Amino acid sequence: MTLDGIVENLLSEINMRTHPRADGIKYQFRECTFPVTFTRDGYKEADGCAIFLMEPDGKYTVKKFDSRYMDIKDPIRQIYHGAIFDCEEEPTKMDTLIDAVEKGVSETK
Repeated sequence: MTLDGIVENLLSEINMRTHPRADGIKYQFRECTFPVTFTRDGYKEADGCAIFLMEPDGKYTVKKFDSRYMDIKDPIRQIYHGAIFDCEEEPTKMDTLIDAVEKGVSETK
């Protein structure tokens, strides 16, 4: 998936959690994660991933790792994940992704 596509998906999730629907339907959100893996040489999973921890109210935190997602021993790995995104970019684009999400959140406030 492209970096821009992942940013759009994450911003959509944050937006759904922070802005109630106009038709009165209420979603029951729960804490969940959205891991983002990166590639090496265009097709292999690279060392390095980011995990977005999303709260029910739309607040989020990001943890960066220097290892592959499947090798992480951090407790965040045990939290239910809403989706796992496989980014077509190298891990060097991790900060670009995080900054783009932060910028998108700032623009919708």
